Amino acid sequence: MAKTIHYGITFPITIDSEEKNLLDLNLTRHEKIKSEIMHLIFTPKGQRLRNQNFGTNLIQYIFNPSDTQTWDSIVTEIKECIRTWLTDVQIKDVELGEVDEGRGLAVRITYSVTEEDGSSGTYEIISRL
Repeated sequence: MAKTIHYGITFPITIDSEEKNLLDLNLTRHEKIKSEIMHLIFTPKGQRLRNQNFGTNLIQYIFNPSDTQTWDSIVTEIKECIRTWLTDVQIKDVELGEVDEGRGLAVRITYSVTEEDGSSGTYEIISRL
């Protein structure tokens, strides 16, 4: 039986795996990178002990008007944060869109990662902010 390689804990944290682990684990490098991006953008700056600069300041935009200036600031925040903390990820695009009749935002992050075998893959995350 081949040994399964795990790449850290999935984010968001779940316990639905067939392996019946206490927490679900990423089975591929791509899943690991996706979990790292999600963890990074949903962690408010100042929340992580001993690393107060980790995360984003997205929470500061919660009461800002839903206009181009705010959206541009959110996109810039996400791009800069990923460039700073996940140096093996190349951001292709970050897009925002309104959901729930203008009461929420969804983000689409398109990025590429060089795989362990040297090939490059392009992936996408779609999530609500």
